[in-house]
Amino acid sequence: MFMLLQIQNPTLSPGTGTFISHSFEIFIICLVMFLLGWFLHHLIQGTRQKRVIAELEANLKSARTRISDLEGDLESCNAAIVNVKGENASLTTKIARLERDSTTAKPVELPPIQSAKTLAAEETIVSSLAADIVGTSGTGFDADGAKAVFGRKIKEDDLKIVEGIGPKTEQLLNNSSIHTWRQLGNTSVPQLQSILDKAGDRFQLLNPSTWPKQSRMAAEGEWVKLREYQDYLIGGVEPEGQAPPSGSDTSPAQYIMGKRITQDDLTVIEGVGPKIQELLHQNDIKTWNRLAETPVAKLQEILSSAGERYRIHDPSTWPKQASMAHEGKWDLLKEYQDFLDGGKEPV
Repeated sequence: MFMLLQIQNPTLSPGTGTFISHSFEIFIICLVMFLLGWFLHHLIQGTRQKRVIAELEANLKSARTRISDLEGDLESCNAAIVNVKGENASLTTKIARLERDSTTAKPVELPPIQSAKTLAAEETIVSSLAADIVGTSGTGFDADGAKAVFGRKIKEDDLKIVEGIGPKTEQLLNNSSIHTWRQLGNTSVPQLQSILDKAGDRFQLLNPSTWPKQSRMAAEGEWVKLREYQDYLIGGVEPEGQAPPSGSDTSPAQYIMGKRITQDDLTVIEGVGPKIQELLHQNDIKTWNRLAETPVAKLQEILSSAGERYRIHDPSTWPKQASMAHEGKWDLLKEYQDFLDGGKEPV
């Protein structure tokens, strides 16, 4: 039995060595193999852990970037909420005024029927006056200014811009030699009423009392004033018991951008919030013109030096937007901002 358990030592001659010596050698070999396996296991495990740590760090950085983006979006949403609340309050006021006016509205009183001789005389006066006015030059037509205020293209001497005048009424006035805003502005209300009365019942119900005033504003290019006056009118007629607007500092920018614009307010630039505006002010960029003249590389340097929260913002369109604001090109700025995606040009 003892002889069977003997293991031949390859370094000795056959038959040499003892059971204990061979067992010790086997133990040593197993121990070395165990230690080698343990070392390789921990080496592989350490490599995997490093890879997992690197992935977690990348995910953490991405999450921080996402949080910064969400904070910027939150600022924009808060600003939009403020604007919507302001518009809602304005609409609520108008609705209340309309409801009040509807309950106190009075039936339209038609003027007394005039004799055919009087009507003919008034028609002659209108035709004569129109003939005298044709060809008279007024202020230059500012198509861009009209579009900026009304949000649509306005054709020169389009009588339909007057609240209360539709296509058929415009055709009726044209047939009475009233083709321009200035001609309509110089026509008296009784003369206009006479034209409407002659056209039949359909036109007799119209009230032209504000048409000359609206037309004069259009002829003089007073678009903001005309828009304010039309907002005050109800169906083209001045409401009873309310004084008409006496004029204000409302600018075309307010109508186009949908909010009151303060001179050199950098937050009008899409992508610039209150905190970024404060950062730009600290770097002596306090006006639209100064921002328009600042290179994009300089703006990126300012953002990068302010930390991770600001570094992720893209200022590539800020100078272009600021230039439009400085030059008062609000319609172009609004169109450009509608095209942008988060203050950046879409790829």
